[in-house]
Amino acid sequence: MDRMNDKLDALFGEYRSACPDPDSGADFMPRLWQKIESRRVENTSWFRRMAQVCVMATITLTLLIMVLIPRIQREPVYSATYVDVLDAAQSVDSVDVLVGGDIQ
Repeated sequence: MDRMNDKLDALFGEYRSACPDPDSGADFMPRLWQKIESRRVENTSWFRRMAQVCVMATITLTLLIMVLIPRIQREPVYSATYVDVLDAAQSVDSVDVLVGGDIQ
């Protein structure tokens, strides 16, 4: 058992020499947070840039649609109102009654 403990102690000693403890001091936590923030800024700047591109593309497309659609549709699709259509249908029925004498 002592031999295994000696091997384990040797292994831990090699690990300590390969991976030294981080510098502990008064500025340890501020430096750690600076490293974390620098990585976070890199990631968010990419997402922020993509969001800005998408917003600008949407605004450009919206303005383009607002300008082009009115130019394409200069004439109204329907020139008659609903009342005009009803009046025309009513007058045709009246003529059929007067001429034929019976509504079909």
